[in-house]
Amino acid sequence: GPRYGPSSDAGHRVVVPLLRALGERVDVLMLSHRDADHTGGAAAVLASQPQAAAQGSIEAGHELQTLRPVAPCEAGQRWHWDGVAFEVLHPARGALAGGGKPNTLSCVLRIAAARSAGGASALLAGDIEQPQEQALVLSGANLSADVLLVPHHGSKTSSSAAFLDAVQPAVALAQVGYRNRFGHPAPVVMQRYEARGIQVAESPRCGAAHWQSAAPQSVRCERDAVQRYWHHRFP
Repeated sequence: GPRYGPSSDAGHRVVVPLLRALGERVDVLMLSHRDADHTGGAAAVLASQPQAAAQGSIEAGHELQTLRPVAPCEAGQRWHWDGVAFEVLHPARGALAGGGKPNTLSCVLRIAAARSAGGASALLAGDIEQPQEQALVLSGANLSADVLLVPHHGSKTSSSAAFLDAVQPAVALAQVGYRNRFGHPAPVVMQRYEARGIQVAESPRCGAAHWQSAAPQSVRCERDAVQRYWHHRFP
C-alpha cells in the first residue's frame, strides 16, 4: 500500500496492526514489483516480522534490499505448504536483471488448494498488462482460477478478453482507491467481466473482501456484513 510520509504508510497503519490482531506471522512477503502502491508499506511489515523472507521483482539497488535480501520471483518456481501449491508464472527467469517497466515485471502467483480440500485456486496478477497476459496465454500455463486479483487495478491496459477466457474466474477482486485519479477500474474493463458473468468486488464498495477456498464461488464484503452509519452509501 501507499507511503504517506517518512513515518506513515499503509504497512504501519493497516497491515502490521491487522497481523497483530489476528495473531499471524509471515513466512514470506511477496512484493509484485517496486511501485509504491505495492511496496510502500513493506519496510514496516518486514520490521515487525523479522523471521519473514522477502521475494519479488525488486531491483538490486532498491532501498528494500538493504533491509532484507529480496529474492527474485521467476516463472517456474514452485513450493507446497500444508497441501497448498504455489507457482510463480511470471516474469521469465532473468527478466529482472534485464530491466524494463516495473509493471511488466510483476510477479504472477497461482495458489491452489489440494484436491482433497476442493482444489479451489486463486491467481494474483500484479500489474501485468495485455502483452504479458498474451504471453501467459500463449505459454500454455495453467491460468484457471476461482478468484482473480484484477490485473493492474482494472486499468484499460489489462484484463484482455483472451486472458479472462483463460482464467475463467467466478470472482474477481479489484483493489482500487475511492475516486482514484486514474479512474480504475475502467468501465470498458468492467464490461468484459460483466459479459462473462464474473462477480467483481471493488474495494471502495466492498471494503475488506473475504474469500475462502471452501466457498470459491462467493466473496464476503465487510461493508455489507458490518455496516456502520458513517459508511458512504454508493448509488
